[in-house]
Amino acid sequence: MTEIIDELSVLTGDQAPQKREDGYWFEAKTLNRSLLAKFMNEHAIRLSTMTAIERADGETDILYHFTNENVAINIRTKTAGQKIPSLGEFLPSANWIEREIHDLYAVYFEGHPDLSPLERPAELPEGFFRKEIADRLIKAKEAK
Repeated sequence: MTEIIDELSVLTGDQAPQKREDGYWFEAKTLNRSLLAKFMNEHAIRLSTMTAIERADGETDILYHFTNENVAINIRTKTAGQKIPSLGEFLPSANWIEREIHDLYAVYFEGHPDLSPLERPAELPEGFFRKEIADRLIKAKEAK
């Protein structure tokens, strides 16, 4: 496992990942998704899910959660202008997760083949989980 973590440190640019009870945590300023997907596939490490966290600076952190039978590997990166390259091109399991994050946080996954709404009702704007949009929707509802 140490070899895998060392190689992921190179891929993510994080030379000091955190080892916690719930797995390894990497911070990636830049991330070559093609190389990451290839590496994960070669080592039988699968994408479990992805999560999004709104940042105070208007961007969104994207967390990739990978697992194998031994360990959880989590990689955190952030959008630039609310855009980030799609992982779905390389790992099809990311397809619907990226669509959901697009619905909820208005993150544009560059290269994604279909960012049409997955769960979002037509009356809600994309990104309705973002604080500014949610606050605006609540105020509009209270004004009625």
